[in-house]
Amino acid sequence: MQVYLRQPSRHSRESINLGKRVAGGGAGDIYSSPDLPEHVIKIYRNPADRKAYEPKIKAMMRTPPRLSPLLHNGQERHQLAWPTLIAETERGEFLGFAMPEINFGASESLERMLQKRMRAKTGLPEFFGYRIYVAHNLAASVAELHAQHHHIIDLKPVNCRIYKDNMHVALLDCDGFSIKSESKRFAASQFTPEYIAPEAKGKSPGELGVQQDLFALAVIIFRLLNNGLHPFQAKLAGGQNGGTTLQEMIEAGYYPFGIAGSARCIPPRQSVHDTFPDDLRKAFDQAFLRNSRPTAAKWRDVLRQYADVATGKLIRCNVDPHNHAHFGHGCGWCVLEGNQPKSAKPATYLPTKASTRGTKPRQRKPRAKQINTHRRPGTPNPAVSLPSVNLAQLSPLRSRWSVFLVIISILILPLIATSLSN
Repeated sequence: MQVYLRQPSRHSRESINLGKRVAGGGAGDIYSSPDLPEHVIKIYRNPADRKAYEPKIKAMMRTPPRLSPLLHNGQERHQLAWPTLIAETERGEFLGFAMPEINFGASESLERMLQKRMRAKTGLPEFFGYRIYVAHNLAASVAELHAQHHHIIDLKPVNCRIYKDNMHVALLDCDGFSIKSESKRFAASQFTPEYIAPEAKGKSPGELGVQQDLFALAVIIFRLLNNGLHPFQAKLAGGQNGGTTLQEMIEAGYYPFGIAGSARCIPPRQSVHDTFPDDLRKAFDQAFLRNSRPTAAKWRDVLRQYADVATGKLIRCNVDPHNHAHFGHGCGWCVLEGNQPKSAKPATYLPTKASTRGTKPRQRKPRAKQINTHRRPGTPNPAVSLPSVNLAQLSPLRSRWSVFLVIISILILPLIATSLSN
């Protein structure tokens, strides 16, 4: 099949031949082309879809985000599958668009980064710092889209690719985004349960905006940092009625990982959220307990200080430095693997000499002895005994009086016994 490619503001165009079909979705098919290396062409199948998408694709090409390709070992790593050329018939009828090819051979779905078993299977690195780096890069990409007033709406791990050689993130299905043009907004058409904000219940994807993106972004960041667990994955407390799906848990507000805890639900045992620093925990609480959530730029800036090894805020574990890292409150990964006992509260640093000046050291209270409740009635309780007297502490005077009283007692007691017998 032959198609023609052109810029939307130009009349000149170039004909190319479509190659093999490499992917497809609900609206169209994606083809490679021997005439356009490192690009793919999406062709919409239905004439109605072509008519609906044509103004949206042209608007996308006029307002692209500032996410230029990144060079790695001389190769470009594209961060967005964003339209670059219009694809049309010889008569000028809109068919679809050309876009940079996201190298699937050099990348993996972000979904594979969430769990240890999948990281091992796909060759993604296990060191915890890489997951923080991916979270930072994703937040940075979303922040740039928001700077252009575009919204993703259907933000989820399977729509994100991770380049295995540098941990940068590429976003797919960009033509499904909510796009802001000079004169109107082109709405998104779909979203995915488990990543839909609670206030979106009963609404269509086209009614949602930036807060939907911020909810889904926070869910993905939480899963990256917390063993793949969803922030609304919880065990309900007694007497609580919950939904059967994660989306129903979201709508019911069953979030067990907050700083203040929850009386309604309990976090899973696999969670390491209690080892997160305060700024991350407060950001997660804001994302899941309020409707005004941290912006993507805020997430980017918070995560940068932990993604940047120069800050020293992410600490390699001394038990398993190749895989584990923590924030200075104890290694949650070691706890899960049984390498050290889990403390009830995050570890705190010892106070400095200046902060302890003028204070008394806290004395450890002696542990009370356990009372023996399994004894015969009338026998003394061995755990409750009178204090013994140290004879060495008695004075000489007190010692002589004691001897005198003993002698008197010996002389008087027989006389008392004789008088009683008479």
